[in-house]
Amino acid sequence: MPRTCPLPPPDRHLLARAAEMLALPERVCRRRACRRKGCCAWYFPATQEPCCLANLDAAQRRLFDDFVALARNVRDLGNARGKVSFASPFRETRALQDAALEVARPLLRGAALAAFRAFSGARAKSKPPVRHEGAEPPLTV
Repeated sequence: MPRTCPLPPPDRHLLARAAEMLALPERVCRRRACRRKGCCAWYFPATQEPCCLANLDAAQRRLFDDFVALARNVRDLGNARGKVSFASPFRETRALQDAALEVARPLLRGAALAAFRAFSGARAKSKPPVRHEGAEPPLTV
C-alpha cells in the first residue's frame, strides 16, 4: 500500500487571496475594516484563517476548501515542466481553474514566478476550447 503524506495546511496568504477572489470580505465578513478595504485584514491567530471564514456554513466552507485546494495545486504544480495543464473542457471547471491561476500568481516570487509565467503563457496558447457546459462529472470506479 503506498504511503501518502498529508498536505500541510494552506498558508495565510493563500487563504486570504482565495477569500478575496470570492469576494468574501465584502459580502460575508463582519469586520468593518475588511469590508472597506475589500481584503482580509483580520485573522484568527491560532489557525491563520481569515475571520470571514467563520461566517460560512458547512456547504459553503466545503466549496471554499475545494477552491483553496485547487489554488494550492495550481501554485505548486503550475510550471512549464509539469504535465498538468489545468485546462478543463468543462465551462464551470475551467472558470474555477482560471480563478485559481489568478489567486496563485501574486503568491510567487523569483524563479517560481518566472516558471509560473511560462506555464501560464503556454496554457494560454494551447488552451483547448470549452466543449461542455456545466461542471466536470465526478470520477466513477
